[in-house]
Amino acid sequence: MRYAIVYVSTASKDLEKKEIENILNSSKKWNNENDVTGLLLFSGGNFFQIIEGEKNLILELFQNINSDKRHHNITQIFGKEIHKEAYDGYDSDFVSDEADYDPEKFQHYLNQIKVLDNSTQKAVENILMAFLPI
Repeated sequence: MRYAIVYVSTASKDLEKKEIENILNSSKKWNNENDVTGLLLFSGGNFFQIIEGEKNLILELFQNINSDKRHHNITQIFGKEIHKEAYDGYDSDFVSDEADYDPEKFQHYLNQIKVLDNSTQKAVENILMAFLPI
């Protein structure tokens, strides 16, 4: 059974842009190599992540995420078993006023959550919308 966790967190104040880019890239590489699908976004000093995969692996990964000192205020939105993958791979993106915003890519993120139940889909959609650059 696949399992999904969605959370938001706040980056540490001393985290530099290059290190954030490294987090995004290394997360994408590791997750793709370990059959973890989902999405990691960074915007305005906050991370938003959806991780889905084999339940034990996801729970262990989330424990590691919780102990990572590069962010704090980790708030789990939900953790639950899922019957169908929402994502066909793992995406990471830097969303900010300085980064190029790609509306098609962002719509792709929104389209992928449509396999979630309605209440979860709405919660995730609301959080994703908060990551849109102003």
